[in-house]
Amino acid sequence: MRVCLIPLKTEPRSPSANLERLKQRLEANAPAKPDLICLPECTLTGYLYHEADFERFAEPIPGPTTRLMGELAAIYSAGLCFGLLEKTEMGVYNSAVLLDRQGNILLIHRKNEEAPPFLNGKIVRSVSTEWGELSVLICGDLFHARVTDRLPSSVNWVILPMSRSFSGASPDPTRWISEERQVYLEAVKAIRKTAFITNALEIGTNEPAFGGALIVGANGEIIAESPHGTDQALIWDFRAP
Repeated sequence: MRVCLIPLKTEPRSPSANLERLKQRLEANAPAKPDLICLPECTLTGYLYHEADFERFAEPIPGPTTRLMGELAAIYSAGLCFGLLEKTEMGVYNSAVLLDRQGNILLIHRKNEEAPPFLNGKIVRSVSTEWGELSVLICGDLFHARVTDRLPSSVNWVILPMSRSFSGASPDPTRWISEERQVYLEAVKAIRKTAFITNALEIGTNEPAFGGALIVGANGEIIAESPHGTDQALIWDFRAP
């Protein structure tokens, strides 16, 4: 299994521009022929949390974005995991969708640990794939045992779309190395699953998400990392279970 984590450069509230960047990144990484591509939380819109943004950008699953992403998955014959604002009759969830190589929906995860006005998901599911058993958590889900305890024991890999920033200076390489990264390693060690962590690199906003990607093994060790504060893709090969 060859995984490709793309910490997409993201301009909040500019889905068309972000989509063009995504298409460029997918094309640039196509020669590597990844089996599974992982993208950040709220991939095309940036992380938004105001009601006015929900009215403008949230959409159902399936919907326009899942159809569009399905076309991209099929073009590159790769599994694809991405985040979006999911509109439902009850309200809006911060969700992530996992597609197969043909663009079909394999799994939908609704973030369990999210602040209002979002709704909270209550379930953590997994799906059997050609690469083993996969599950998805979103950002803060990783740091709450009441969520990670819901992970099925059969899971081999956990995909973690994020849009994580620091207060004040962000990106901040010193703070990343001295504080934040170790928190991730300990959280992954606690769930004992290999994790694919992909953070948005936001532009044009205060306290932007700080980019970078990280693959952490089930024992909490760093397997591979792309630089903090960049949109550099991270490609790595694994032997599927």
